[in-house]
Parts: sequence; structure tokens; C-alpha cells
Amino acid sequence: MNKKIVKKSTRKKSVRKQPEFPRGYTVTAVSKDLTLDGIRDLYEVYEVSHKNLDKTKTFVDKESVKKFIGVMESNKVEAKALSLKGYQHVKGVVSQHKEAMVAPELEEIAKALGY
Repeated sequence: MNKKIVKKSTRKKSVRKQPEFPRGYTVTAVSKDLTLDGIRDLYEVYEVSHKNLDKTKTFVDKESVKKFIGVMESNKVEAKALSLKGYQHVKGVVSQHKEAMVAPELEEIAKALGY
């Protein structure tokens, strides 16, 4: 009697690496000849491009790139939230939206009352 011993194989969980920058942003490291403080030299700069940007933005370091992208993403979320497209759960969005809708009428009332 020959019995085959089968080893139980365990499936390795693949660790998915998070991208360094959000989807849609293209960040490329470029060497450019720049003059800083009167000294002309070859510097490594980072160019950021995105469909919402008219032209590429150039930054000196990665921290500045991350900060810029963070601001762009937060502005996008805030704009979507204020237009009330599925972001009502964001704290204070509905009240800000109502205030924005009422602001022109309040200005007219204030002018009529002489304030």
C-alpha cells in the first residue's frame, strides 16, 4: 500500500503596496539646470501633472509635492461636499451649504434695512 502524503499548501497573502501618490497624479523626477542664489547647477526637481491642472507644476522636494496633492484632494472633497453629492455625512456640510444658499438673500435684506 502506497500512500501519498500531500502537503497542505498555504496561500501567501500578497501585501499590496500603497501607491505613493493618489490615483491620477503623475509625479516625475527630472534633472534641470537651474540657477539658485547665483549658482547654476543641475538639480533634481519633481513635476506634477493631473487632468485638472492646466500645466505641470514643478517642486523642489517630495514633501512639497505631497503637501500640494493633499491640498488639491481636500479642495476636491470640500467642493463635492458643498454641492451635496453624497457627502452629507461630512461634519457641518449641510449647514455650510444652507448658509451659502441663504447668503445672497441676507445681503439684500441687510441693504434694504440699511445695515
